[in-house]
Amino acid sequence: MSAEVILLNARVGAYLKELDLAPSARRDGGWSVALPSLKRGVIGVGVLARERTVRLASFVMRAPDRDHQAVYRRMLERNMQMAYWRFGIDSDGDLFLTAHLADDQLGPESLDALLGLLVTYVDETYEGLVRTGFDIPAHIQLGAPPPGGGASPGVADA
Repeated sequence: MSAEVILLNARVGAYLKELDLAPSARRDGGWSVALPSLKRGVIGVGVLARERTVRLASFVMRAPDRDHQAVYRRMLERNMQMAYWRFGIDSDGDLFLTAHLADDQLGPESLDALLGLLVTYVDETYEGLVRTGFDIPAHIQLGAPPPGGGASPGVADA
């Protein structure tokens, strides 16, 4: 890892701390943070400095069980409406949101704005993507897990 990447990564960590996000250092030299979400409960974000950019990535959901084409179409259509963040898939078909920020644009305000956009995009799209890609009866409500991470009443622990 070059000296520039190490310095940029240190700046990222300082900004995340300044935003009171309690970043965790990752083995690859990047950072992980958890953001609150109305639809998901918590959104994990990986933040990694590169030579001249900072890459942010967040897992959205596993590869859909059904109607892949409709899910991917919805993602591509949504990409046309979003600033900075883009939907993508990995080699397993899992869905992610990624963004890149140039090092000269990096600051606490721009990082805060990017992370705020991420939460907005996840909250706006998550339920529709899940309902399209998985067989979930209409009467089942999707939302954040209950506080404390416990199982819902009547649901046995696996």
